[in-house]
Amino acid sequence: MASAGTESQAISLLYVDDEPALLEMSKKYLEHSGTFAVTIASSAKDGIRELVENPFDAIISDYEMPDMNGIEFLQYLRAEGNTIPFLIFTGRGREEVVIEALNNGVDFYIQKGGDPRSQFAELINKIHYAVSRRRSEEALRVSEERYRFITDNVADNIWMFDMEFNLTYASPSGEIMRGFTAEEDLAQSLEEKMTPASCERVVRRFQEELAISAAGTADPKRVILFETEEYCKDGSTIWVENSVRCLRDYNGESAGVIGVSRDITWRKQAEDALRQSEERYRSLAENSPVGIVTCDCEGTIDYVNLKMLEILGSPGIEETRNINILTFPPLEDTGLTNILKRVIETGVQENYMPVKYLSKWGKTIFFRGYISPFSRDGSVFGAQIIVDEITESGK
Repeated sequence: MASAGTESQAISLLYVDDEPALLEMSKKYLEHSGTFAVTIASSAKDGIRELVENPFDAIISDYEMPDMNGIEFLQYLRAEGNTIPFLIFTGRGREEVVIEALNNGVDFYIQKGGDPRSQFAELINKIHYAVSRRRSEEALRVSEERYRFITDNVADNIWMFDMEFNLTYASPSGEIMRGFTAEEDLAQSLEEKMTPASCERVVRRFQEELAISAAGTADPKRVILFETEEYCKDGSTIWVENSVRCLRDYNGESAGVIGVSRDITWRKQAEDALRQSEERYRSLAENSPVGIVTCDCEGTIDYVNLKMLEILGSPGIEETRNINILTFPPLEDTGLTNILKRVIETGVQENYMPVKYLSKWGKTIFFRGYISPFSRDGSVFGAQIIVDEITESGK
């Protein structure tokens, strides 16, 4: 059985001609080159039967044959959707026959006659060219189908813009994000896709990147990250994170951009909620009637509120942050340092009894302390110390 060859295999040919002697001679000549495996058929109908049973890389056919001539054979194959390379090798050279063959999709039309060596050399060159072109087209088609499958089925939205901000491709997954079909997405302008602030930011960033590219000061393959707020079909907006890189032509010039977009609305909402929570906590801490200090596991102070400065008689935040809670001797003397170490090691809150303390700035105070660990996923990363100033009697 014949088999359609790859680049490293012999090219499988179906040779159709109603002259048996020419068929056998041509088969031997072509196979002698070591490049071809030739199957012969004495009519187009026999050739069609061979095609049903075996795959081939190309067909060589005579023009004038009984029952079905070479062009009718070609027409039959093309009507069936068969795009196999087809070469007509014939003694007939009338202009109208050549034109008809070309109009029906023949790859090459080669006239028999003259020096056999030159004639077959031309035929072999044309076969190689036609098969190579077909294989390249097929490889491109497979590659395009593979990438089309990936882009059409990926969860993130993949898109391409030209240099005029016209969307030239949008993956179907974009409908999940914004509710617009790919066709609707392609019809929208940049202003219709995103809020004015985001649109302005995108245009400005695009112009900045073009200037950088023109100056030749950046990696041409760099990936740019930015966020945009985009409109959905239901009238709402979502936040989108975009990973973008430049598309370049054969001369290395900018030809557009390709990007991958991901809905990060949930992340933005979480960030907003965290920021609001932090703002509320900071407001409570700043206005708290008790002193509050937070530190990391090494005893470095990362936050101190105004009440704590007042309790200590400290001149300012930075001066207070210069104290390391785990190594400052006066604090070690009060026992606070040992309790803090224990809380960090065990992850368990502890309180300590009222103590008398002389601050670094000469103020004597009496206070109670409450130390709580900061932890994430079971791992302690710091602690909070609440200091409640009391009278010498403990009230």
